[in-house]
Amino acid sequence: MKEHKVNREFIGFTLISGLISFGYNVVMTVIPLRMVDHGLSYSKIGSAMSAVAIGLMVIKLLIGHLSDMLGTKNFILTALAGLGIVCVLLAKADRLLAFTVLMAALGIFRGIFLAVSGSYVMEMANSGEYGKIYGAVQGISSLLASVGGMISGLLYQFKEGEYALYICSFLLIASTLWAAIGLKNNQCMHGERLPILQIFKSINKRILIFCVLVFIQSFVAGPMWSFIIPMYCYNVLLFSPAKLGILMSMDELIGAPTYMLAGRVVDKVNVVKFNILFLLITALGGLFLIKSPTPTIFMVVFLICSVSISCTFVGIPKERIGFIRKEQKGFELALISVCGSLGDSLGNNVLGRVAEKYTIDQCMYIFSASYIVMALLVALPLLFPNFRFASGKQEK
Repeated sequence: MKEHKVNREFIGFTLISGLISFGYNVVMTVIPLRMVDHGLSYSKIGSAMSAVAIGLMVIKLLIGHLSDMLGTKNFILTALAGLGIVCVLLAKADRLLAFTVLMAALGIFRGIFLAVSGSYVMEMANSGEYGKIYGAVQGISSLLASVGGMISGLLYQFKEGEYALYICSFLLIASTLWAAIGLKNNQCMHGERLPILQIFKSINKRILIFCVLVFIQSFVAGPMWSFIIPMYCYNVLLFSPAKLGILMSMDELIGAPTYMLAGRVVDKVNVVKFNILFLLITALGGLFLIKSPTPTIFMVVFLICSVSISCTFVGIPKERIGFIRKEQKGFELALISVCGSLGDSLGNNVLGRVAEKYTIDQCMYIFSASYIVMALLVALPLLFPNFRFASGKQEK
């Protein structure tokens, strides 16, 4: 009976997570193309895209803290309904200000979901199978995101993706009604609530390392994958919107089985060594992107990088789970996620200006150097086993 309940919760939550990824990928494919076609520069596009991260950053800590006290269901319903409304409004947006405001709203509602999703997965998974559950959720989400990319690319020719955004809105609002009936509220943590300052002081110091890791990763990977590489393919390699949508969908499509396989692997191997390996592979892939002589080789290396990044997206959360306190999981996971949003916001602005002033090569050098730094940070427990940041409940 318990296993049936877990499976039902897993399927329901996974589909919701997948639909949110589907809608998000449609928006992140359609809106940059629409801004390019409206004559906006890289720096202006970067500023508008950074509004997503700002919205994420503003909301996550608050919602993460509240979810520890109030549970997660109402926040998930709010995120679904809000994202559905934003998609309708984006379908009519045609000016920089409108794009910026609505992308910030997109970030807020996506941030509400992300602030509680980690807690929901922790409640579903036992400590020994967190990687398996997390990888499966990410894998299905990635699969549906790939469908979103294909649809948005194919439908972009019809009123600059307006119909694709309407499809997103319908699915998200319909899933809100379904979730209200079928999704159960997650467990609430009762008892005395600590002041925010005291919670900060009591956090395991290793969590600070994960904050830095997620910040760096979001700083480079977020803008590179969300608009710099797509715009490079669109403007320089002269991909059509349909071809670009297929490429970005292949990224998600390859990521789906990668998440699932990596989720099973990280439960069985030394997760620190796993993360170091794939962080270094990603750094090497960034250098190969610079040297790619043809569009075909560029696409192949891009997809290889996507696989290695997907592995780190599973490995790093698996490693940090040993340092998260259950009674404050919403807040601590949100804190790490906020650092990611801050990195994403700054990265969109900084790398957007670098791409505009120089070339994509400089962005790739920054990308590769950042992943080398991340590998060194992850290696701290191996390099300095008695270092205070390496304390805590270590994974296998």
